[in-house]
Parts: sequence; C-alpha cells; structure tokens
Amino acid sequence: MNTSIHPPIQPAPLWHEPHDATSFVVGERQPRVLVVEDDPVQALILTLMLKHLGVSSMLVTDGEQAIEAVKGRSYALVLMDYLMPGTDGIAATRSIRRWERDTGRLPTPIAAVTASAMADECQRYAEAGMDDVLIKPYSAQTLAELLARHGPTLCGVQAPVFNRLGARS
Repeated sequence: MNTSIHPPIQPAPLWHEPHDATSFVVGERQPRVLVVEDDPVQALILTLMLKHLGVSSMLVTDGEQAIEAVKGRSYALVLMDYLMPGTDGIAATRSIRRWERDTGRLPTPIAAVTASAMADECQRYAEAGMDDVLIKPYSAQTLAELLARHGPTLCGVQAPVFNRLGARS
C-alpha cells in the first residue's frame, strides 16, 4: 500500500496567448463590465477572459435583465450578445439608449458580441446605438483592445483607434 502524500496537481491555465494583454487592474479599482450572453459556454469563456484581464464582470442572460442591470448600476462597458431569445441585443440596446436619453444619463459604451459581422448587420448594430463589435471567435488580445478603446480612463491603457469593423482609423 502506497501511503505517500502528493501535493495536488495544479490545473493548467485555460488558455495562453503569446502576446497576452496587460492586466487592467488599477490600484484597487477594477472596471465593471456587464456581460449579456444566453449561451453558458460563451458566457463562461467571456467572463474568464475578463477575469484574466483583471476586469470584474456581471453576467445576465437576456436583454430584459441587461436593461434592468444598466438602470441599477454603472458599467464601463456592456458586452451585448446579438441573438438571444425574448429581447435580443438590438432591442435591449435601443431600450437602454432611450432610458439614458430620458434620464439625461451619459451613454454607456455597448459592444455587440456576435459571429455575424456583415456590413448590413454592423449598420443595424450602429443604428441601434451600439458603439463597437466584438466578433466571435475573439482572443484575449482582441477583448483587451476593445476594453482599452472604451475605458481608457478606467484602464490606464492607451490603444490604437479602430473603427466599428476593427480596422485602424
């Protein structure tokens, strides 16, 4: 009988990218990002990537919950899934923008999170009031660049300026 005790095996990181972005933790403050995603696997990946980047997040699973979350708390950014049952990302964004105008609140940056990035779809995202698009599949670096574009005062990170389709301006 083997009675030796071995230390527990430490799991390997979920992913490793050769050019991981700098962490976004600034002192004790962390930017808060609202993740709106109904697919549990996509939600897990996105929230783990945000955590890896030093960003705290709150997860909701549909557009109605997103609207209520934005009304109840300030976020540095909303990552809005486009296709969801019930209130989709377009309808939720329109409702958030209407509420912000009606209450005189400054607009919260909202980025569509989607695999659908055809020009006409990106036009619909912009018309609804979305500020950017995060195209699936995305990397931690791509996510970090999106965070830097929409929250440089929170993140203390300078990033190149990109247009809605991800090309440098």
